[in-house]
Amino acid sequence: MKIACLQHEPILGEVQRNIDHVTNMVASLKPGDVDVLVLPEMAFTGYGFTSKDHIRPYLEVVEEGPSVKWAKAQAVRLNAHVQVGYPEKRIINEDGQVQEVYYNSLCFVSPEGRLLANYSKHFLYYTDENWAEEGPAFKSIAVEELGQVGFGICMDVNPYQFKAPFTDFEFATFHLSQKSNLVLCSMAWKAGERTKAFKQSVGVMNGGDHGGKDDDLEDEDELESALELQCDTIQYWAVRMNPFYTRNPQPSQEAILVIANRIGVEPGQFA
Repeated sequence: MKIACLQHEPILGEVQRNIDHVTNMVASLKPGDVDVLVLPEMAFTGYGFTSKDHIRPYLEVVEEGPSVKWAKAQAVRLNAHVQVGYPEKRIINEDGQVQEVYYNSLCFVSPEGRLLANYSKHFLYYTDENWAEEGPAFKSIAVEELGQVGFGICMDVNPYQFKAPFTDFEFATFHLSQKSNLVLCSMAWKAGERTKAFKQSVGVMNGGDHGGKDDDLEDEDELESALELQCDTIQYWAVRMNPFYTRNPQPSQEAILVIANRIGVEPGQFA
């Protein structure tokens, strides 16, 4: 199975610019190059919205907005499964009362361009709470070509509201119980200020706009600290999947965790 994680630096609110940039990044891919393509959380809008009014112009109705349409087009073009994070708007009509409900969601599309899953972030981060509602539950579905596929968005892997016991491992416990053998996570995971230094020093932009070494970042200790920060993050993600190592009744059965984390800087935060 060939899995690709696309990392880029979305500019907050510049949807068409972000779509064009990502489309250029995948333009060289051909059918057969990948089986699964995973994009980050809120891949085309950026993440750091501060209120419902702030994000309202960028909300998408599932299957009608630019994120899902892009995922469908690329899935068909590449003959691959494609996952994209986006901000979702649902119109709910109850007893004649029309209401809009907002979610931090992702879509998962088949190689035929069919929407297989629409998942809404179950555990919200502080930034999400400015505008989004909690998704109702974690999700895992059977996909003929891939097996049991689970979904996650960033904060989902953490303890609920950072208040639940660390060892509850809610996300991993759910996916272990569902026998998810492929868990796909779209992320906008915050890091320290050294992330930018790391990115510029080692050139991990992967198609970004300003990779390469920064002349101001000559200190080897600075680079070493940034590398340690990245390793710490990856180790933390691995730790949060602990039940797959310690509680798995079928320890020989392979399970794959895929994390597509965005890069770059938004006002007031690093990702």
